Formats: sequence, C-alpha cells, structure tokens
Amino acid sequence: MPDIVVMGDINVDVIFTIPAYPLPGNEAIATTVQLHTGGSAVNTAIALAKMDMNVGFIGRVGSDPLANQVIADLQSAGVDCSQVQVDPKVSTGMIFIAVTEDGERTMFGARGANSFTQAREIDPKYFASCRWIHLSSYSFLAHHQYETMLSALDIAENSPYTRVSLDIGTEPAIRARARILELLPRIDVILPNETEVTLLGSGLPVDDSLAFLLNGQGANAVVTKRGRKGCLLAVGDKRVAFPSFEVDVKDSTGAGDSFNAGVVLARLVGLSWEASAALGNALGGLSTTQQGAGAASLSRAAVARMVEKHLFKSEWSPVRSALEELTAYFEGIL
Repeated sequence: MPDIVVMGDINVDVIFTIPAYPLPGNEAIATTVQLHTGGSAVNTAIALAKMDMNVGFIGRVGSDPLANQVIADLQSAGVDCSQVQVDPKVSTGMIFIAVTEDGERTMFGARGANSFTQAREIDPKYFASCRWIHLSSYSFLAHHQYETMLSALDIAENSPYTRVSLDIGTEPAIRARARILELLPRIDVILPNETEVTLLGSGLPVDDSLAFLLNGQGANAVVTKRGRKGCLLAVGDKRVAFPSFEVDVKDSTGAGDSFNAGVVLARLVGLSWEASAALGNALGGLSTTQQGAGAASLSRAAVARMVEKHLFKSEWSPVRSALEELTAYFEGIL
C-alpha cells in the first residue's frame, strides 16, 4: 500500500511549440509537436515517484488506446495504478498546450473520463498505510469527482497520521471558490499561485488574501507559487519569501506540479516549512529544464546538486538555513 495517494485528473498532453501566441483569428506554425502523459495530479505523482517515494494514484481513464499509454507511463515512473478506474463510455482526458519560445504555456482542456471518477470504486484498504493524500482542485468541478475527493478527506480524518494537500487551479478558484473555502480547515496545506490566491481572496492583494485565508477562513498553511520570483510561505503570522533557482528554462509545463511534490515530500519526511518551500522551488525549477512536463526527469541526485550549487548565492542568504537543511537531508539519503 502506498505512503502517498494522489487523486486528480489523468490526461494526454498534446504540446505545440510555437514562436509566439497568435492574435485571435490568426495562426501559429508549430516547430514541434509532442504527446506526453499529463494532468497536474499525474505530474505531481510522477515527481514524487522519481524522488523515490511510494506513490499510488486514483483517477479515471477511458477504454481508448491513449489510456494504455498513460497507464504504462505512470507505471514506468513507479506510480501504482491499481486503483485507476476505467470508463467504458467516455474517452481519456486531453490537454492541448501551446508553448512559446520564452517557456510560457497556454492550455485548453477536455476533461473526459476524469469528471466521472467514482467514490464507490475506492477501496478504503488502499489507504491503510497512507501518510499523505494530495488532491487537485479540478476535482471540485464535477459532481462525481468531488464526491470521490470528499471520501478521501473522510478517510484522512479517520486516520491519526494522514495529512492532506490541495493544489489550486485558476478555473477551480473561479468556479468552485465557495467549495474550496469551505474545506480549507480540513486541509493541511494549499498550493496556489499568486493569481489563485487573489481569486480566493476576492481580488484582494496577495498579502491581504493570505490573511483572509489563514485568519478568516481557517487555512492551516499556504505556499504560494510565484514562478520566476520563487514562492511565498504563509503559516500563522509567518511570511517568508524564497527566490527561485537559476535554471535554463525550456518549458514551464507542469512546473507547479513538481513544486507541489517538493512541498509534500519535505513535509512528509519531517522537514521544516522553510525547507519544504525551498524544495518545492527546487523541483519546480529543475522540471522546467526539459520539454513537456519535466517531472519524469527529476532525481534526488540532480535536486541535491542544484541545492548545493545555490547554497552560498547571495539571493538565498536570508533563507540559507532552508538550503542547509535540505543539504543535510540529501546527504543522509544519497
């Protein structure tokens, strides 16, 4: 049975690399086209597995040929797929992603079988040794999938040692804001970006939105992804900003998903909030050095090298203790 259970969408990512995003009504000629196994929760699960964590996945695919490739990719990465459901009628989810030369991406999604993930098909015994459940807020957008997520939360609350994280997406922050806010006290940490923080905070600036979420809505911790600006940790009255790692960005697809994996991994093994935020930045940054969602390229050794390389850089001096903690952690396991 897995230590970490990830729940969310399973998609096929169709990635077009284009010189620039076109104006409405115009066109762009792709220089490359790639197909990858994707979905934000899938990317997080793969990143955790590549960091040698014991990970299982709960989601739903169609009975089409693309589903076979998706499952094979997950299994190849080391993710247990024994609880992935198969829909006999609806196709596997698909995301079309346009990536410009600066590494930014624009996405269009068809959720397919994901929306029909069934709570009744969950085996509670699968969670017997689970210490962490990671959820995607896209599960809030469809009734069946939402009910499945609530079942997972119930399982976590009946366990003395299972913690829960929630990735916040822009569309769920708009369409399912009330549901997300209602569940915040039941979640150990939420992982939004800056836009999503302000959406949850009714348009307030980031700092005010964080105060609203933590003090007004009962959120336990918020780690905000800021892309090239790093991240912001908010726990209680603590606010700590972390810089990003210097990397050669090729594609930002899935960077936030790998970031999530870094935070989950660090908290699961007992590292501080500061080290957890720094590890999120490390995994997120390293994943951008590959085309497509770069979670599959991650490794403990590569992350450890990058952390060590930045240990004495001036921008990290205010939070150098977080990198020192990560260095000690990796020295103990490599």
